[in-house]
Amino acid sequence: MAEQSSPKNFKTVVLIVVGAIAVFFLLGLLPRILRNMELAKMYEQTTGAVKSVHTVVAQPAPFEETGLLPGSIDAIQYTSIYARVDGYLKRRLVDIGDKVVAGQLLAEIDTPTIDNDVAEAKASLVRAQAGLVSSKSVLQESLAKLIAAKAQVDRAKADEDYSNTTANRWKTMATKGAVSLQSRDEKVRAYLSDVASLSATKADEKAAEEAVATARSQVNVSKAEVDAKKADLDSLLAKQSFKFVRAPFDGTVTLRKVDPGALITSGSQSSNLELFQVAKIEKLRIYVNVPQTFARYLEQGQKAEVLVPEYPEREFSGKISNISDALNPSTRTRQTEVRIDNRDQALLPGMYAQVRLRVERKEPWIRVPGTALVPMNNGMFVVVVEDSKAHYQKVVIGRDFGDEIEIKAGLKPNAVVVSPPVDLQEGEAVAPISDKQDSGK
Repeated sequence: MAEQSSPKNFKTVVLIVVGAIAVFFLLGLLPRILRNMELAKMYEQTTGAVKSVHTVVAQPAPFEETGLLPGSIDAIQYTSIYARVDGYLKRRLVDIGDKVVAGQLLAEIDTPTIDNDVAEAKASLVRAQAGLVSSKSVLQESLAKLIAAKAQVDRAKADEDYSNTTANRWKTMATKGAVSLQSRDEKVRAYLSDVASLSATKADEKAAEEAVATARSQVNVSKAEVDAKKADLDSLLAKQSFKFVRAPFDGTVTLRKVDPGALITSGSQSSNLELFQVAKIEKLRIYVNVPQTFARYLEQGQKAEVLVPEYPEREFSGKISNISDALNPSTRTRQTEVRIDNRDQALLPGMYAQVRLRVERKEPWIRVPGTALVPMNNGMFVVVVEDSKAHYQKVVIGRDFGDEIEIKAGLKPNAVVVSPPVDLQEGEAVAPISDKQDSGK
């Protein structure tokens, strides 16, 4: 019995071993076969497949741009008033908050030194005018003497002519024996005497002419001295008029620093005390620094909205009056002046304010999601879909809002790929999946 069961047991063992080997073989091979089948399936699915990309339609950016800029309100006209003369404040006629008009008397300064100088200048002018009168009298006298000298010359000339004629006649008659030689010599001597007299009168005439010239020069000197004295007096009178301190324009007294009896020093040096400050506040102005991004769109006369924290419920209307022709190189901003009508005087100089400017950009810009940008070595690109193919379009960036970008050149309103795959190639076929662009900005 033992011999018969031995072969049967051996076969059973062999079958068990073969079965175990088969099971282990199948357990190791089957996953590999399945994995190969999956890889083959994936290869079949991806070979020649078209990539799907999400796209949005790029929208035109708004043409209007808005900026809210800080500024300080100033009076349209403002000045500190200093004294032009030294002295003591005699009286003060206005105080802080008073309304004044141009030319109104604000204060009077006691100026005894200048008053004395004016009195001396007036006396000097009187003396100079008296000297001019005296010089004119001397000139008149010299002219009279010149006239008399000329008359003497004419008379002496007539006498000399008559003597010459008589002497020549006597010489002729003496040669014929009609008159004596003694008579001839007397006529010749009379002629020579008249010649000498004529020369003397001519010398007197020349002396009279020189006297007239000297008198005229003295008159001119006297006139010049009178003019100089008058100019000195006018200068002192003008200086004396500064003892009356007057308002330079219509406005409001915003500061007063002096009282009667105070020592006043002329000039506007830092050590000198200013008398008043006057401001014109019916119109106000604000200087704001407009960023370079939309500074070039500013225009004179353009409206601006002025916001003041003290009036949260009110917007003040202003207009751009002046625009700088250059940017500040350190801040890249353009200084702009905005003027405000303040006839109700709700606003005060020195207040903090914000100015809202709205400008219209003339160029058509395009707005795209920020994830559509693809930076490359040679610039910035976006991927657009044209004829179901990807195309890398180079663009120029305008304003960056973070989640959205404004493109100012290089792009038209068409389908733009959002977050393009890094392996997406130029000209590669794509299947666009359209998304809605959030145009809330």
